[in-house]
Amino acid sequence: MDMSYCPKCGAKTYEEEQFCVSCGSQLPDNITERYLDESKGFNKWWFAPISVVIFVLVFAIGIHFYLEHQQNQAVEIYQEGVELANEGQYINAKEKFEQSLDYKSNYQAASTSLTFMDVAIEITQSLESIEPLIEEGSYQQAFKLTHDNESKLSQYNGEVVNQLLTEIVSKRNEIQIAQIQDQLDEDASIDELKMQLWKVESIKTEEANELESQMKERIVNHSFNQASSELSENQFSTALGIVDDALRYIPDNERLQSLKTTIERERIAFETEQQERIEQALNQYEMEQEQNANSAVELVNIEASTNEEGDTVVKGEIKSIATVPIYSISVKYTLHNQDGDQILENETFVFPETLYPEESGEFEYTHFDIEEDVVIDNWEIKWYLEGE
Repeated sequence: MDMSYCPKCGAKTYEEEQFCVSCGSQLPDNITERYLDESKGFNKWWFAPISVVIFVLVFAIGIHFYLEHQQNQAVEIYQEGVELANEGQYINAKEKFEQSLDYKSNYQAASTSLTFMDVAIEITQSLESIEPLIEEGSYQQAFKLTHDNESKLSQYNGEVVNQLLTEIVSKRNEIQIAQIQDQLDEDASIDELKMQLWKVESIKTEEANELESQMKERIVNHSFNQASSELSENQFSTALGIVDDALRYIPDNERLQSLKTTIERERIAFETEQQERIEQALNQYEMEQEQNANSAVELVNIEASTNEEGDTVVKGEIKSIATVPIYSISVKYTLHNQDGDQILENETFVFPETLYPEESGEFEYTHFDIEEDVVIDNWEIKWYLEGE
């Protein structure tokens, strides 16, 4: 006889039962409906393994959704941390990365970012300590901190790294500006300003632009004054060199360009004037040479008289109107009697032997063999110039 079973779950039932004790379903009133052919009916012995499989599948699906939820939470919180890091909120970002790792402990991106946040926080705190160093003038120590912080970032890359590098460069520029400003306050030399100017020009900040303007103004003023002083001494090449050197650093400065034009014109005018002076000097020299060769002396007086012994004495005075010394001066003259007949011709020398410009010399000669009154006629003066 076939056994009675629950048509819902296949559990064994009794005829007097109204409900299945296994699944709780209401049993059919018709008993025949509870009798099934075992070859066609449900085999209750398969129910246990099927139930295990179903349980395992449900558990696996649950685990999958749980892990997926954890993954999603870890990624979401990690992204929040990235946004905070990009905004420079490194401490808050660090907390987010720690929370992300709580959801997924092996989340490599969060772990790496967490480690880097410690570096970022350390660098930020280090950069904040630079300001007091600038105020006390410890520029080299401040520069060293920027270099050390830059080295810490060498093994990292990414947007936050670039952000930190930008902050480091900005702080380094701040140090340079403060250091150069100190040099300006201490009246730094123009050469020092020129060497520092290119550094300031490379810094694109409002403070750097203002400092650059101050430095250029000092270079212009100093160069203008120095070149003007040289110009007043007619040192044209030196003055141009000073201006050209300044224009290398400030090529468009109108004051320097104008001064350069003035120097060049002054040099041309001076050289023209000098050339004219040389030509005048040459002309004057030629005239003087002609005068020295042909009209170097002036006869002050010449006379012939008879001394107590009855001798005829010829004497006189000449004056040098040459521009150079003349020497070996001789006076040649002719004596005539009262009838105009020539008695003799003679030459005598002036003393002193050398006459300088505007000096006078005398000459005298005694004739012992003349027994009549004479007059002097046809005199001629000769002299020598240096080099003749």
